[in-house]
Amino acid sequence: MGKISISLLLLFISIVVAVESTSTGRLHPRLPTFVETQCRKTRYPEPCVTFLSNYVNPTSQDPQEIVHAALKVSLVRAIHTKTYIKNVLKEHNKQMKAKDHQAIKECLDEIYDGISQLTNSVIELQNLNLNGQEEFVWHQSNVQTWLSTVLTDAYTCLNGLNSGHSKGGKVKATIKAKVLNVAQVTSNALALFNGFASKYKSSHHG
Repeated sequence: MGKISISLLLLFISIVVAVESTSTGRLHPRLPTFVETQCRKTRYPEPCVTFLSNYVNPTSQDPQEIVHAALKVSLVRAIHTKTYIKNVLKEHNKQMKAKDHQAIKECLDEIYDGISQLTNSVIELQNLNLNGQEEFVWHQSNVQTWLSTVLTDAYTCLNGLNSGHSKGGKVKATIKAKVLNVAQVTSNALALFNGFASKYKSSHHG
C-alpha cells in the first residue's frame, strides 16, 4: 500500500507540474520576432520566415533590411534554379523529347530574365533615396515593375512545362517545384516591399 500511495503521489505531482507549465505557457506565450510579424503580411508566411531567418539579424527592427534580405533570397533561389535547369539540359539532352527540351530551354530563358530583374531590384534598393519623395516613388515603381516581371517569367515557365502531352516526369516535376518556389519567395518580397513603401510614404505625409 505504501508503494502504491507513493506512486500515486508522484503521478499526481507530475500532472500538476505539467498543467502549471501549460498554463504558464499560455499566460506568457513567446512574442513573435520582427521577421515573423512582417512575414504574416505575405502570401506564403512559412517559407518567408524560414528563409529570412537565415539572412536577417534577429534583433533587427528595420523593414528595409527585411526587404533587402527577401530580395536576396529570391535572387539566390532563382540562381539555384537556373543552375539546376542548365544541368538538366546538359545531362538529359539525348533522352528528352523535343517538345520537353524546348519547354525547359524556354523556361531557362525566363529564369535568366528573372535573375536580371532581381539583380536590378537589389541594386535599386541599395541606392534607394529616402530623402526625396519624388525620387522614392520612381525607385518604388522600378522595383515593383521588376518583381512583377519575375513573377510573370516564373508562371510563363510553369505554363510552358504544363503544356503538351508530356506533363509528368521526375525531372520536370523538380523543375516546376523549384520555379514555383522562386515565384513564392518573390511574391513575398514584393509584398514586403509594398508594405515598406506604404509605411515610408505614410510616415512622410501624415
